[in-house]
Amino acid sequence: MKKKVLILCTGNSCRSIMAEALLNAKLGECLEAYSSGVEASGTVNPHAKALLQQEGLWREEYHSKRIEEVLQKEFDLVVTVCDHAHESCPSFPKVTKTLHMSFEDPSGKAEIEYEKTLHLIEKELLPKIKQEVCTMEKKVFKTQEGVKINFFGGVEKKNIVTMVENCQTGQCECMSDATKAKIQNMEVSGSDGDVALNLEGDVSVEEIQAALAKSKVLND
Repeated sequence: MKKKVLILCTGNSCRSIMAEALLNAKLGECLEAYSSGVEASGTVNPHAKALLQQEGLWREEYHSKRIEEVLQKEFDLVVTVCDHAHESCPSFPKVTKTLHMSFEDPSGKAEIEYEKTLHLIEKELLPKIKQEVCTMEKKVFKTQEGVKINFFGGVEKKNIVTMVENCQTGQCECMSDATKAKIQNMEVSGSDGDVALNLEGDVSVEEIQAALAKSKVLND
């Protein structure tokens, strides 16, 4: 299941919209980003919108919204990108991890300042959020048919498909021949951020956990 991240600033017209767009575009395989303002302006800064459109990051659903519109969502991380929002950050129903990283507001300045802010957010904020919420998690458990693995967070479905294909074509180095012989079928389902791998056969959880620890596709 993808993690939910809220970007919070004062007016939700520029910096938080930029961060929301960048996160969804660059880290969308492991998270869903939202934004809001503690004193929302109700409009997106036209220069910020034009820049996001130019960069191919804009979505029509992006808009300036009050914090009340998102308070009932269960966020895994709340990020404040201005000092006022940090000082005024409200309480959420679920105990939520917070992160503060302030960026200067380019509103009312030359257009080049909007580009600088966008690139600064990408360079400094995205790696921090990726570290916080995009680590891949695995859950391995026994089923009637064999073993099932659930991958959450920073996982791309194509990587799990590649891992399975390597095993099916004899290129897998993580699993012993004895374990391979026990597996009758492997099936991948789900989507980026929430992928399942079903293994049919008389194989144990311990064998699969050992194989996952050795997988170059997952660990390189």
